[in-house]
Amino acid sequence: MCRRWTGAAFATLVWFGRSEIIWQGETATPFRSSPIAMRSHCALCGTALALTYDGREDIALAAGSLDDPARVTPTHNYGVEGKLPWPDPATLPGKPTRERW
Repeated sequence: MCRRWTGAAFATLVWFGRSEIIWQGETATPFRSSPIAMRSHCALCGTALALTYDGREDIALAAGSLDDPARVTPTHNYGVEGKLPWPDPATLPGKPTRERW
């Protein structure tokens, strides 16, 4: 589900207590993504925002939605049974983005 939710090969999630989160701007739009979890996204731009499991007091925010995602460091891989057979992105040659307007 994480790949479909983010549109990427994997989701980078950062866990917080729900009481630690202060939402700014528009309210996130929730949807039931499975029998055990809710996910939410921005109703304006579609950005994946949060994952919450039923009965838990924590919330996972999509790292790419944070104001400063460089401040968080992933600590583990979860859901490795669904890992794609692609090479690790760190081993691929890098190319800068070239915007064409």
